[in-house]
Amino acid sequence: MFGRLFRRSAWAASLAAGALIAVSQGAVSETSQAPTSPVPAAPQHIARHLAMHTNHIRLTDDDTDYIGPQKCSDYYGEHTARTVPDAFGGSNPLAVCGYSPQQLRLAYGVTQSLERGKGVTVAIVDAYASPTMLADANHYAMNHDERPLSAGQYREVTPPAYNHLTDGQCETPSSWAVEEALDVEAVHAMAPQADIVYVAAASCDDTDLMAALQSVVDNHLATIVSNSWGGIPHSTYGDEDPATMAGYSALFQRGGQQGISFLFATGDCGAEDPSAQCATGSARPQTEYPAEDPWVTAVGGTSLAIGSWDQYVGEVGWGDRRSSLAPDGTSWAPAAGNGEWRFGGGGGTSEDVPQPDYQAAVVPPALATTLLDGKPAAQPMRVVPDVAMDADPMTGFMTGVTQKLPNGSVGYAESTIGGTSLATPLFAGVMADAEQAAGHPFGFLNPALYGLASSGVFHDVGPRTLGADSPRPGTPPATIVDLGVDGKGAHQARLYQLGDDGLLSTGAGYDDVTGLGSPSRSYLRSWK
Repeated sequence: MFGRLFRRSAWAASLAAGALIAVSQGAVSETSQAPTSPVPAAPQHIARHLAMHTNHIRLTDDDTDYIGPQKCSDYYGEHTARTVPDAFGGSNPLAVCGYSPQQLRLAYGVTQSLERGKGVTVAIVDAYASPTMLADANHYAMNHDERPLSAGQYREVTPPAYNHLTDGQCETPSSWAVEEALDVEAVHAMAPQADIVYVAAASCDDTDLMAALQSVVDNHLATIVSNSWGGIPHSTYGDEDPATMAGYSALFQRGGQQGISFLFATGDCGAEDPSAQCATGSARPQTEYPAEDPWVTAVGGTSLAIGSWDQYVGEVGWGDRRSSLAPDGTSWAPAAGNGEWRFGGGGGTSEDVPQPDYQAAVVPPALATTLLDGKPAAQPMRVVPDVAMDADPMTGFMTGVTQKLPNGSVGYAESTIGGTSLATPLFAGVMADAEQAAGHPFGFLNPALYGLASSGVFHDVGPRTLGADSPRPGTPPATIVDLGVDGKGAHQARLYQLGDDGLLSTGAGYDDVTGLGSPSRSYLRSWK
């Protein structure tokens, strides 16, 4: 059988009743000091407000007729695709069905520690709010033998009304509901005893998202804030308002000094190269905002191999090329190695933000002084990400949410989701565990993170190997998404070549795909 029983059955819809719980806002006082860092430089073009977007991608990508593949692997390399053509010199593994919380905790060293986030509150900020979030999270926990969210462990702060529901400026509330479920369930997976407060913005617009963040800071709702959204500051329609960027930055700085850590996803389109399918509206290669802000921790993405005993096997920087099974079923189109670049972890050298002091001794000078368009920078600039965790939908996280299903009905279902929207709440959960270990909040994280750069607590993620499960040394890691036979009798399958993040590249030490790297088994011990 392909996939554990509860995973396979989860793709069948089942109704999940539930409603959001009422919340009251509480406040505590924490203070910490942060070093002086530069604020974003003012863009030089027409200012505009940025409509932020989510950073998640389903395993089935744009194949909307499918919740999940027909066949998949419980762990990386468990099953090999036998009914599709070979690629890269041989057969390739079936994509992961979707890692469970248990697998991710063990792979990243949480299980081996004694910390589960107890006494720590993580805030999640997204647009809108799902009316079934708590029910979905507990349905998911039941399916995966996890600890449900107890009374008082989850609460919500919502606005009196929502904006941009019908004008097309924002992704739909249902899309944001998937994001919300991913964020809540991923934080809970890595920090099962942490409290979670979901803070809903009235829309994806800057002003509404900033108001939600302001609420977190003003009421000190949490000490860690996970944000799986962002946008391109330089689009074909104009540039982000420099005053808005400065407003965000001032808010992050103030929160950091009050003991609040802000984490942001770097995006799912690599360097936002306008030639890429996912970079709609990008004026030129660039980094996303707010991830590039000097006062936040930018979280990038990897492809993660977890073995048969839930052990860490290896990681590569996240970036996927896709080919589809040809109609005759005997070849891939485009051919293996020439697939369409679909998505990858955001990163690169910012054109907006000068290099913060914490990066000066760690980021290679050549990287900090070369912009993504290949031109030299007048001075060293901020490079993102700072850290990275699992984000590739090919090695993604099984997520449960009440949603519209391919048959048109609405019900609870589980599917595999990735993106830096996954990496960010995973890291937020790990940092909740670290905060419990330390016994105090960290506030602005980056100086401490970069202080650990040479300590060995990060996996130094490379470009090629996913460990012993890679099928052939010297060839790119690849995986197969087998969708089975469609309604017309045609076999549908996708070949994904992993480890190619377009204009960005992994290498020894700090790089612009994975930053300092991903947390190793010794990461949590380093905070005690």
